[in-house]
Amino acid sequence: MKSFELNDISYLSVPLPDDITRAKENGDFTLAEELIHQKLHFDKTSQTVKRRLEGELAVLTALKEDQFPYNQQEAQKMLEEAFINVKPEETKELIRTNNVEWIYKKGQVYFHRRFVENLVKTRRDYYQRYRYEEENSIDNERQTELDDNIREMKKHGSRRAKIRLKQSIAPKMPISAQEAPFLAHLPLPRNNNHIKHSEILSTKGAVLEVADTNACQRTIAYQTESHEDLFFEVEHRYEIEANYYDLFKVMETQKDFPKKLSKEEQKKFQNELAEKSPHILFTDFLYKLLAELTTKDMTLLEKAYKIYEFVTTQVNYSYMKEYFTIPNISEYCAVNQKGDCGVQAILFITLCRMAGIPAKWESGLYISEYTQGPHDWAKFYLPTIGWVYADASFGGSAYRGHNTERWKYYFGNLDVFRMPANDDIQADFSIVKKQLRADPIDNQRGEFETGQRGLRFNELDWDVTLLGFDFL
Repeated sequence: MKSFELNDISYLSVPLPDDITRAKENGDFTLAEELIHQKLHFDKTSQTVKRRLEGELAVLTALKEDQFPYNQQEAQKMLEEAFINVKPEETKELIRTNNVEWIYKKGQVYFHRRFVENLVKTRRDYYQRYRYEEENSIDNERQTELDDNIREMKKHGSRRAKIRLKQSIAPKMPISAQEAPFLAHLPLPRNNNHIKHSEILSTKGAVLEVADTNACQRTIAYQTESHEDLFFEVEHRYEIEANYYDLFKVMETQKDFPKKLSKEEQKKFQNELAEKSPHILFTDFLYKLLAELTTKDMTLLEKAYKIYEFVTTQVNYSYMKEYFTIPNISEYCAVNQKGDCGVQAILFITLCRMAGIPAKWESGLYISEYTQGPHDWAKFYLPTIGWVYADASFGGSAYRGHNTERWKYYFGNLDVFRMPANDDIQADFSIVKKQLRADPIDNQRGEFETGQRGLRFNELDWDVTLLGFDFL
């Protein structure tokens, strides 16, 4: 199979053969790879299964390399270094209470590379025991920033900001000239009706293309034959506007709100109501879950709220392994009741579509004075209102912090601390990659490939720097 065909990750919905599954679950990745190669060379293996197996080789590479690097003893030591009053064998308690991501490697437990960060972010007791007070202080400033934004949005009905960023990407290690040509992508803000006056100020590296502002996953692409300077950079600025919607007031006052879309709306939003394998699938389990959350006599707005309520109050935030290592993200999130911002967004989108509510993915960067990094959220369509937003992970964080006002705010609203770059999952760039992407879902940290292979995130240095942020 050609490498770029693996970027079509719909193959993840195909079940793995049982012997490979057993080897993988026990963490014997070498055996799993051997079994895969045997089946790939077996004449009677169907092409559909072969495609799944080709993709599984990339999944196994991700799992065995950098996703879960710490054994139980190393994890216990990291806990003791990061927190006060750590009990002996506290890692075992974290496993029993489902508060850490872990897998087996050759029968031994290994912890996710960001498990300490995850505990600080999601567990108040660990946050209070954290030794690094400066990091907690920055988080407190960020929380204040979010609450200040809500007050401004409610007061004025909208908010605007001008943001200036610098992004860069480069391989961590030297690359041979024999691997030329070299292709790199960095995300850019796309036109989503809230972005104004987006412009590139400067670049470093040979620019191949700047994608159209309406591109589904917008990037600036670089290409070169030289292996001597593989550092690529873009400095850009844009304006963003956010508008305030009080959906709770609508629920209280509009008892006759539509219970279904019009025929014209159903036709117009076919894509936003459809399945998209492997992560947006209307499974029997999810239908049963939806039946627990909603009733037929609810309005579309009430159904959307019940879905938001479930995701934000019953799903715990958790840093995740790479998305393409998960066969079905929405079902994974619902069954395990944990996931990061993107996992929660995909579950929200899937359940909304199943309930007859058009819903879409949006992602890019969260940009403020205190933090800059990847973030995902959702938007959904309501008759008589239009497209509005839901940020399930921000809502869930507010719920855990007993901040009801913020929890309600992120049902219907965003803030101006965003750089939206992606309007859908599993979409091609305008300059299509020929090698396996580091992230086949979307693009937030850039991509880099040689003529022979795609580089994974642990092989790349990606950076984003805030150069200016002004409210307008």
